[in-house]
Amino acid sequence: MPTAPSPVDPLLGDSPDALVAALARWVGDDDAKPQEQRLPAAMFGTAFAVGGLTAAAQWTAPDPLLAAAPALADALHHGEIAAPPDHAALSFIAQEYAPPLIVLTVPLALAERWPPAAAWCRAHHDAGASHVLLAHRAMLPGSEGLVRAGRMLALTPRESRLLAALARTGDLRAAATAEAIGYETARGAIKAALTKSGFARQGALVATALQLDAIDDPSPIHLGGHLQQAIGLSDRQVALARLIALGSTRDEAARQLGLGRETAKAELKILFQLVGVTSSVGLSVVAAQLGIAARLLAASDIGATDLAAASEPLRLIARAGGRAGRIAFADYGPKGRIPALHFHTATTSRYYPRSYIARLQELGLRPVMIDRPGYGFTDMIGGAYTPQAAQDALDVADHLGADRFHVIARGGTMLLAELAAHHPHRIARAVVLNPEPAPDDDARMAGIQGSYKRIFYTLPRKIRPLTRYLSAHLSDSVIERISSRMFGGSAADQRIFADPEVRRAYVYATRLAAIQGGVGLEALSIAELRGAPPPIADGGFITILSGEEDAMYRPEDSWPRLLAAWPGAHAERIAGAGRLLHIQHPDLVAAALGEGSQKSRKPRQPGR
Repeated sequence: MPTAPSPVDPLLGDSPDALVAALARWVGDDDAKPQEQRLPAAMFGTAFAVGGLTAAAQWTAPDPLLAAAPALADALHHGEIAAPPDHAALSFIAQEYAPPLIVLTVPLALAERWPPAAAWCRAHHDAGASHVLLAHRAMLPGSEGLVRAGRMLALTPRESRLLAALARTGDLRAAATAEAIGYETARGAIKAALTKSGFARQGALVATALQLDAIDDPSPIHLGGHLQQAIGLSDRQVALARLIALGSTRDEAARQLGLGRETAKAELKILFQLVGVTSSVGLSVVAAQLGIAARLLAASDIGATDLAAASEPLRLIARAGGRAGRIAFADYGPKGRIPALHFHTATTSRYYPRSYIARLQELGLRPVMIDRPGYGFTDMIGGAYTPQAAQDALDVADHLGADRFHVIARGGTMLLAELAAHHPHRIARAVVLNPEPAPDDDARMAGIQGSYKRIFYTLPRKIRPLTRYLSAHLSDSVIERISSRMFGGSAADQRIFADPEVRRAYVYATRLAAIQGGVGLEALSIAELRGAPPPIADGGFITILSGEEDAMYRPEDSWPRLLAAWPGAHAERIAGAGRLLHIQHPDLVAAALGEGSQKSRKPRQPGR
């Protein structure tokens, strides 16, 4: 009997028609299929307390926080934690004067799907467990709080601890009592945290902080099926719960749903009773826990993130000038040097191997990695995509107190062109690596590279369904296979990609690129592929480097329009280098930025 085709087969083939046909079957003819539950790029094992459960519902080798939690002990005693033998399950654990605690239980045979559970199994293979239980550490009494989220949002230790206490209690007065501080002091601390993070209300801040602490996906949560199955809510109650959890007031939610004020008030009262909370903050906490758990349940193969990612110096800042949303970037330092802003490719994101970052630092640079709009953790934004992305880069530089910055453009050639044309005084030097040509100039259209390019070039509205398809079907191993094929016959790229650290970072960067469902990739493709770089008077501060083994783009296709727009720019072919030129030759990257590396140097004069 013939084997049924795998859904990943079209992703690995050389036929764009087969790939488009697979997308059409998956999304339907009108491309309007509701989006499935997106998978996180990774989950952070340190964010979860893990323990084993025996067949008799007793703890075995539990995390001390689990063993000390009264609500969990009571739930185990009364048989309230679901532990089916053949699938993972969620349990809502009621707590007195606090929002419910949501835990995930996983049969031992399935534990490999979730990295924290798999790690527990390896450490306690003889513990006699039938299931592994996972709970968010920040929700347990005695935890160290929302450490990662606090660092990302630039919260003080007091603000971070108070935010975790607010998550556990669902009430600011109770959180102040738990932290042994006065209510007015707590109000001031939360107000400062809201201002820093750009959130308007406590519930939205707490919910996002819980997500950021546990998984690499800050996108809005989808509650419907899980809330209805667990609690029996109506469609209207689910819609109301989601709006309140995301930060809407009761009246704002009522207007959006077309409900009268009194109707919304009555529905919200019932909703609070059904969910087991007493405030909108408590509802946001439940929604965040449920959103995290739902993403984990939907996963068939969650990426076990590079251990270095957990300590990534990631920051989220609110956009300046009244622009909506937040920008994600990682500043690796050291302070005192001019930032070197990295612009990632269309299919990756801000994440790079730590060995590459360390080498740039040794060479005198200060790497700052940015997620472009709609990628990773940077919110999508309306308006003209490239100018908005350029303003994001300026906002990051301003936040770092940098009058000038370098640019390392692995992708984002048009983004650099926008900055060079309209903000040339802000750029010290720039290096462009393996730039992309205009679609009509691209002569390298064979193989798997050409298959994907044809979709990007001719069917940009298929990009978002493609990203969703990729997100739904890609395991780490499939990403590795696709990436390896994309590198083609480049011995230099294949050699570098064989390094486990490089491979993990590349896979993780690819996962992060897709977590917003392809909105950034779609906007980028529409805005930048057909655009022409604005001409500038002097391109002498720009260096273009192209690897002779790059399987994606040829210099003879991409250089002419750039050199015409950037007179004086230097361009060089690098023998023995390919798509991963930046990792193969960080010394050449640093050398291209050699002038202006120290803040003490005078700015380059326009026109010289």
